[in-house]
Amino acid sequence: MSLTAPLLRRPVRRGRLLVGSAALAAAITATALTGVGQAATPRHAIHSMQVRRPVKVTVFSPGAGDVSGVAGAGFIVDLALDATDASGNAILSSSNGYQPFFNDPSSSTFHPGTDPGAPGLVVLLSGTPNTPGTPLKGPGTNLAGLFQLNGVTDVGGLAETWNTWQVGKALFGTGPATLTVYAVRGTAPTVVTPDTRPISYVVRVPFTIAK
Repeated sequence: MSLTAPLLRRPVRRGRLLVGSAALAAAITATALTGVGQAATPRHAIHSMQVRRPVKVTVFSPGAGDVSGVAGAGFIVDLALDATDASGNAILSSSNGYQPFFNDPSSSTFHPGTDPGAPGLVVLLSGTPNTPGTPLKGPGTNLAGLFQLNGVTDVGGLAETWNTWQVGKALFGTGPATLTVYAVRGTAPTVVTPDTRPISYVVRVPFTIAK
């Protein structure tokens, strides 16, 4: 069975609100990888269909076909992971590291690789360069460690995480791009390999990074 989910559009069942204090804004804008982002607005979501998968991935932003950001930056990657059963609850539990976490861009945890608030999250961008001397190793680089905002909640007895990245520097090119998101069991790698095994469907969102 293919792990690639069809892309569907449906109303967001609750609004996403990006909220920050002056300190948060200062921390984000003080680093090379962050900057001024676009305002959050209610929108449709790209999400995965579930057939006996313990975790569901939903991507709220960007949407398929969107033209996002300005001059290669200033766009938001906003998503959620949801448990679909008891095994998913165990995977997305606090004992496995899923926790509310502000990934301060000035801290040592802010870099490509594992998200400290969602250890099994894998996020890839097709335009990620291979830059010697940096953690950017091409399109297989897991960018989840650049997500600044991570939260958790319970929805009818099922675990859910909310994860948001404000992309502030034009490191990923412009023009057509593909965002790929999925979850793995345990701790996600810094660079994915053919041995990286998703436990959710793989969600791919084609969009355009604005010039």
